[in-house]
Amino acid sequence: MKALRKLEPGPGQVAVVEVPDPDPGRGQVRIRVMRGGICGTDLHIYHGLFSKVRPPVTLGHELAGTIDALGPGVDHWNVGDRVTAESEAFSCGQCRWCRAAMTNICPERLALGYGVDGGFATFVCTRASALHRLPETIGFDEGALSEPLTVAVHAVEERAELKTGAWVLVTGPGPVGLLVLQVARAAGGRVIVSGTRKDTDRLVLAERLGAEAVILVDVQDPLERILEITGGRGIDTAFECSGVSAAAHNCIEAVRRRGEIVQVGLYGRPVSLELDPATMKEVQIKGAFTHTHATWRRAMDLLAGGAVDLRPLVSGTYPLNAWETAFGQAEAGAGIKYLIDPQDAG
Repeated sequence: MKALRKLEPGPGQVAVVEVPDPDPGRGQVRIRVMRGGICGTDLHIYHGLFSKVRPPVTLGHELAGTIDALGPGVDHWNVGDRVTAESEAFSCGQCRWCRAAMTNICPERLALGYGVDGGFATFVCTRASALHRLPETIGFDEGALSEPLTVAVHAVEERAELKTGAWVLVTGPGPVGLLVLQVARAAGGRVIVSGTRKDTDRLVLAERLGAEAVILVDVQDPLERILEITGGRGIDTAFECSGVSAAAHNCIEAVRRRGEIVQVGLYGRPVSLELDPATMKEVQIKGAFTHTHATWRRAMDLLAGGAVDLRPLVSGTYPLNAWETAFGQAEAGAGIKYLIDPQDAG
């Protein structure tokens, strides 16, 4: 089969190569991957900025497809079932975090696409316990966005203390930011989304998806505009989704006293922040990393119930051999979310 692989450490070193078809082991299934989503982590891996990657490894941790084969000991699933899968491939099961069902922060955690072979390939093998059935109304394009949806659900519902009527700031109207917007609205938040002029089209979409207001931070003073919108109150909960230090600074400025900031975006490099204002306002700063099994169940419920709409986020689908074009589009921010079709070699 063909697979998009990180072949060596460092910048670049990514190519489509021929590899043997994988066979599912005990407790595993083999998925014929119909769609794979390009994530910022994939771009970081391409540029050599993600230290956890273990080359040679097939990229891609956002996927949807059909079960192609069952390994020994797999029950309750059938060949042909339409599924998506958790990106977590391994957690130790013994540490305090695993015992508390917080496998996302297990020190030994490995994920598809950097720790083990991922979904930018004709087939991928994964544990059957990671599978989630796609609702009948959800296609493979939307199914591939289930994983970033769980990132948003974890940030909003499991890390934040968001209350009905709270003012929410989302910095960065990328795929995750637009999903955080929708999940926060479903939780009762009044959401403001900020970006730059480069994000104008994305901010228009944010308004369509229910944002109370949008802010162009390179045109308007973000703090001044936020205080105007909130009647001087400021932000109760900020979700920093851009992975840009200037946005984190805006969050610190905008959050009210004893408010909270949930850091969702990854930076890929050291950043400099002025933390004294956060200290003096007693702001809580929390990380939000990936998801747990419970997160996935909640995300699939939201998806099946129509509380979130993933269709407007899909900007294009590319054959596997056109991955460089797709990565370039994703990196340029020309659209929202780009997908790979591993069944189309191009």
